[in-house]
Amino acid sequence: MSLRYFPLETTDYRLTMGLKALKDRSWLEVDTNYSQDIAEKQRLLAAHPDSVYGETDGTYAAQRHILELVQTELTNFRTDISKRSLHPTEPPLIAAAKLVQEDLVLMRKQGTDYVLAAACVCFPTGWNLIEKVGQTIRHIHRPVPGLNNQIGMSIDKFFDRLKPGRIVERFNWGLYDSAALFQAGWWRAERPVNRAISPENIGEKIHFRVERQTLQRLADTPDILFSIRIFNTPLAEVVETPERAAQLDHALRTMPKDMLEYKSIRRYEGLIQDYVSQASR
Repeated sequence: MSLRYFPLETTDYRLTMGLKALKDRSWLEVDTNYSQDIAEKQRLLAAHPDSVYGETDGTYAAQRHILELVQTELTNFRTDISKRSLHPTEPPLIAAAKLVQEDLVLMRKQGTDYVLAAACVCFPTGWNLIEKVGQTIRHIHRPVPGLNNQIGMSIDKFFDRLKPGRIVERFNWGLYDSAALFQAGWWRAERPVNRAISPENIGEKIHFRVERQTLQRLADTPDILFSIRIFNTPLAEVVETPERAAQLDHALRTMPKDMLEYKSIRRYEGLIQDYVSQASR
């Protein structure tokens, strides 16, 4: 996939919410990988159903709301997809997820916290859905170094203040030794360091993985729909321009060590930094 997003700042790396209002474009994206991605979702739902779908009690109506929201959005630009037949007995959130390349998460307010009430996440980046269902935002974000301490309160306030009709987007990124869309925590933990990755092939073997995330409140409810879309690009394509290479080089050099570890960069840190640094010259 050609480079679609390059969400790096020109300043030192830092944790930020990075929210931007979404205007004049859809919160869904359909591209040439559509058929391949949907087939992979269907395979994962059949092979690992408990790893990619979960729900808590009382979410059926909200799931149905999300399905209708997805169908309405697709009707605006891909009516061929929006009219696809659905399986009558499967949960509405699974039906919705099978229509789009995005993963879909329902966040619900319980007391003073928001919890992950239901989700179909076929393409996780280093986390396990089964451990997150029913958990609060703070619990879900606990593995991310420094996140709760630095921006946890801002996230809480944002969720409370998000108005119906407003959609925002944000991005995460990392560098990984696989272009697989399904990278659950247990799957990644079992993968040894790839000793075949070398200075000669690192540009093709390491992938720049971007998550495009959107958030919107469901009308007339306290529920929030959180979508996640994965974009993979070989590192060689990312650093084709010296400007992008320099930005990435600076981000890697100013990123805390625990964040480098979290994003799986430490496994190949020397090779990656040498390659990116040379491309920036």
